[in-house]
Amino acid sequence: MGATPVQDKWAWVAGPVAVALGLAAHVISGGGAPAMPVLLALVALSALAAQLIARWIHGPILLLLLSGVAQQLLFFGFEALGGSFPGAGFLDHLHGQPQQPVAVPADSQPGSGEVHAADLMLYTHAAAAILTLLVAAGVSRLARRGHDQGQRSAALP
Repeated sequence: MGATPVQDKWAWVAGPVAVALGLAAHVISGGGAPAMPVLLALVALSALAAQLIARWIHGPILLLLLSGVAQQLLFFGFEALGGSFPGAGFLDHLHGQPQQPVAVPADSQPGSGEVHAADLMLYTHAAAAILTLLVAAGVSRLARRGHDQGQRSAALP
């Protein structure tokens, strides 16, 4: 049995990062945060899932798809298990009520549109999925670089 590559050892980092970014996206767009034991359980499950997925999935498109699926599952988890701590709702004018229009300009046209809280939730979770992909790719690249340098220094007499 061969040694586990270093990049596989650090793959678990993407799980907690996904939960942290998903929670930030959820709370900023007006959702509630679940209690700490629920968050810790979600972090543990996502770290395990990231470690398992890292062995089979390596392409950026598939990783982005899985990051999006993870954010969708986190959204459902936060909605179902949340409510312990109300969301800050910075962009929801501190109302925290779903489906209430938020005065966020969609483009440069005056009065062109209002973004609903559900749309804002979708946008923030999509941004969290993209950031999760970037962080996971960066951690993998740094781990691979450290592994390659370690092999080169071990090969030198």
